[in-house]
Amino acid sequence: MELRYGLSRGMLSVAAVGILMVCTSTLMFFHDPLEMIIRLVLNLSEGSIFYSLWSQPPYEVLLKIYIFNVTNSEEFLKGDEKMNLTQIGPYVYKEILTNNNATFDEDRGTVTYKPHREVVLDHERSVGDPKTDKLITPNIPLLGLQSYLNEASFFTNLAFSTFARSIGSKPIIDLTIDQYLWGYEDKLIDYAHQYLPSWIDFKRFGLLERLLSRDNNNRVTIVKDPSKYHSATDHYLTEEERLSQYHVVEWNDSPGLLDWGYKNLNGTSGQVKKCHLVEGAYDGTIFPRDLRPNRRVTLFRKAFCRPVPLEFIKDKTTNQGFRAFEYKLADDMFDVIPENECFCYKGKCVKGIQSIAPCYYGIPIALSQPHFLNAEPRLLDTVNGLKPDVGAHGSVCSIQPDLGVPLDGHLRIQINLDIGQTKYNSRTRVFNDLNIPLFWIEVTTTELPSLVVFLLTLICTVVPIVLVILKYVLVLGGLAMISGTAAYVVFKARMSIPAGISLNSEYTAIPLISIPNEYLHKMEKRLSLK
Repeated sequence: MELRYGLSRGMLSVAAVGILMVCTSTLMFFHDPLEMIIRLVLNLSEGSIFYSLWSQPPYEVLLKIYIFNVTNSEEFLKGDEKMNLTQIGPYVYKEILTNNNATFDEDRGTVTYKPHREVVLDHERSVGDPKTDKLITPNIPLLGLQSYLNEASFFTNLAFSTFARSIGSKPIIDLTIDQYLWGYEDKLIDYAHQYLPSWIDFKRFGLLERLLSRDNNNRVTIVKDPSKYHSATDHYLTEEERLSQYHVVEWNDSPGLLDWGYKNLNGTSGQVKKCHLVEGAYDGTIFPRDLRPNRRVTLFRKAFCRPVPLEFIKDKTTNQGFRAFEYKLADDMFDVIPENECFCYKGKCVKGIQSIAPCYYGIPIALSQPHFLNAEPRLLDTVNGLKPDVGAHGSVCSIQPDLGVPLDGHLRIQINLDIGQTKYNSRTRVFNDLNIPLFWIEVTTTELPSLVVFLLTLICTVVPIVLVILKYVLVLGGLAMISGTAAYVVFKARMSIPAGISLNSEYTAIPLISIPNEYLHKMEKRLSLK
């Protein structure tokens, strides 16, 4: 009997494809393909999209400078009035960052690079022309050097004050904004550079130029694969900090802050503290993925001389529809707490202000929040004209927590002159124990770059929706193909029955094989002989 089915190779292929689709959908339910896509896109390796964005960040970063101008210099110098200050600005500069000479160490799981920043004036966003606008300001070289000599001998202080008077150095001077920020010739600086070049290694003094000069010529190492990296100091970090991608592990080949004595303390049992470390901080261009709410994140920029802690505020949705964690500058950044004890210069700590003299030639420069926000009330009373406001002077930033991509930010820091005591100089005596605000800077970003918006939209919105649809299309389509093939076999296949076959219930002989008559006669004779 011959049974012939009309099952072609095409139908077998349809069934096979259906099975493959169902298996693929099942795998997608157990192994999220979005995770694989994110790892592919956010892979920091040479030639990748993420590498291009990281090496030349497309963000427009602005430096907004607000400067304090002295309006009653004569009355103040006579001792008749407190110093009156008015805020002028902003003078706005574009900051262009590139991360150069990236070297990948696969054995250690690290990336080492050299960040470089250039600053260009933004005329349209500035309130005036810094080359012509003027201000009246304390003479930082005179007051800073005189304060620096506070612990020197009577003869050293007297000699310096006499020399300063002889060259006509005044305690309050007038400068253009450009001179004040980017440099002017000062006789005290010139002589100090000439005779003490290992200490004063510059000929022109500009306050912002000195600050930003520390941001270049650095060698930074971040960790790409935390499972491969181990250091002698990583036990000071939490497990979460150690296992997070892209945190700094070395700055100029050191995990610690050399300006705050880490080199001298290194290897001394019980002396190194977590606040001595730059390891565990982030450079601000990339953050770890899958950030946890309430986790504190730390930034480091060498110009600020110390890590900057950010504390979690809330989980929100941006105007573009992206999920974001909002952070603010930690309220206790300048508090007198154990976490800040490394930064008590010469054992002195004051709530709301912190000396960064070790980073700036010993000159008494200090950091605070603008207008002494969250500082001791007495700091506000030393001068007139300060009005701290959280909205205008606080620092906030937003990070996409799933990808670790920065979305926006406003980091605001004030630079002050923490004079302390000056000795044997009648011209500087009126400044004793003053904390004089010099200027404050806002590091901010404008709109998200279109490329970043596109990638975030693609990864956070479009791809997840497409993948969900694809899962169900695959499983439903695969089942439809399999069931359709089965139905075709059962109900549509043709079965061929030969004419000699009878399906009646009565028995009949079915001639399955035709046997020649001659052969049958021979067989009968043989059987009869037997």
